[in-house]
Amino acid sequence: MKRSTLITLAILVLLAICYLIMYQSEKQSLSENEVDNFLAVDSGMVNKISIRRLGTVVEFQKVGEDWNVGDRGKLYSTEKGAVQPLADLAHTMSVGEIISSNPDKQMLFQVDTITGNHVTFYRDANELVSVIIGKTGADNQSTYVRKPESNDVYAAKGNLARFLNRPASGYRDKTLMTIDTTQIATLSFKSKEIDYRIGRQDSLWRIVPAKGEPANPDPQKMSNLLRQLALIRWNSSVAEGDTARPNFLQPTVAVDISMLDGSTKSLRFVEQGASENKSYYVQSPGGDETFIVYEYVVTNLVKKPEELK
Repeated sequence: MKRSTLITLAILVLLAICYLIMYQSEKQSLSENEVDNFLAVDSGMVNKISIRRLGTVVEFQKVGEDWNVGDRGKLYSTEKGAVQPLADLAHTMSVGEIISSNPDKQMLFQVDTITGNHVTFYRDANELVSVIIGKTGADNQSTYVRKPESNDVYAAKGNLARFLNRPASGYRDKTLMTIDTTQIATLSFKSKEIDYRIGRQDSLWRIVPAKGEPANPDPQKMSNLLRQLALIRWNSSVAEGDTARPNFLQPTVAVDISMLDGSTKSLRFVEQGASENKSYYVQSPGGDETFIVYEYVVTNLVKKPEELK
């Protein structure tokens, strides 16, 4: 065997040994001398949280029983369950023995002031406690943490990274539109390929194309379409600095919904991206924000008339 191959194998063996040692030390540190309530704060007192990392700041505020996130100067509702588990860490975070007290190793565990997630819990404007949350441990069941005033690094129980490392928009409620489909009177779909409406006649639906003969949709297919309409969600928000200016006055696909009470709802989709990686811009119902939805959202919603028969 070549000398270079032997050296490579030796390095791999050493790396494997180091991994096992780290894994065992983390496992032991969590099982022995475990400290519950590491941050010693009642999470019921927490009504504001900030996360600072790499020059970015994400802030949450609790209004009543609901959490909101600040995004581009406004407060928005958050996804259900996205923030409360983070707030609960104020009293549920448990740690094992000290992993390191060497400040030179803080960057290794990503608990330094640059790469770490500096999480601060508040009651109104009063800071309750802070903690720096670093990278996930080798066992993928622990996370390195450090209090800002201390050099001691601990392995906290659980993979805490799932609460972090996303932009403010990643915490937002992604509901674009909800519709009570029992109150729909007519639906209208229009694009380069299609132009038709679906009207309700008593309890039955009728497809009326701009050209061609009316037809009855298949009940199951119509039920599937209504289910898609009941809740429409966006996938991502348009990034700050995005120079795209979609023309919603000339959309790729237009969907108009008339309700039994005379009110109307509209969706305008403008295609973007290559055909193999297609997505669409869509406006919020108030017209004050633009989102991106993936192709499947539009294809599940907008069907050719023959696909509904």
